[in-house]
Amino acid sequence: MRKKLTALLGIKLVAALTIAAALALLATAAYAAVGVKFTGSFKPSKPGKSAKVSVTIASSDPAAPQPPIMNRIQIKFPTGGKWNGSKFPKCSQAVLEDPNKGPNACPAKSKIGSGKGVGYAKPFFDTVPADLTLYNGGNSVLVWVFPTTVGPTFVTPCTIVGGYNLDCKIPRIQTLPNRPDAAVGTVNTSTVAKIIKKGKKKYPLIVTPKKCKGSWKSSATFSFATGEQVTSSFSEKCKKK
Repeated sequence: MRKKLTALLGIKLVAALTIAAALALLATAAYAAVGVKFTGSFKPSKPGKSAKVSVTIASSDPAAPQPPIMNRIQIKFPTGGKWNGSKFPKCSQAVLEDPNKGPNACPAKSKIGSGKGVGYAKPFFDTVPADLTLYNGGNSVLVWVFPTTVGPTFVTPCTIVGGYNLDCKIPRIQTLPNRPDAAVGTVNTSTVAKIIKKGKKKYPLIVTPKKCKGSWKSSATFSFATGEQVTSSFSEKCKKK
């Protein structure tokens, strides 16, 4: 009898511990923060060179089917780089957003890059993929977004601040009438290394930092409609001259 009672108490203890562990996991998930993975790399990764810049973003929320609506991205590249957009052919946000003009009305050489993006608008749309085209706006990078399944085209303006850093204001990512807006899921873009000649001088569109002490560090702060903010860092090895 005593052995049976001991066994029964042991079973109840195991069950209680299992339930407690499950509740702890649920509590952890409920309070898990939104996460964003970010990279911002240069090619070539040498000081003072004309380079292309590749940016990747992946947003997730372990406590929800999809991340919340992202409405701002602030990217800080390594100190010492330079942006020469004012010297290159430019397009404007007004032209890109004009239904009678659009990208075809932009100077061909104002295009500076491209990429892909994926949004989430569950439960109606698991994914909302889009083609991204980057245009030089002079003091900004204009990202023209072309959804390939549902939703209208739109422009995400990224203002150049502090040399060549970016401050991007993300507008509503609409899907269909009476359906929820999409949240940013992933973004993958890359600019082209461009050089223009003015008189006897050549100007790269993007110039890497003048110095390399083994690595360059970038960071990005992501703001959400919920009021949350997430900052992610990225480190890239650079090569000395």
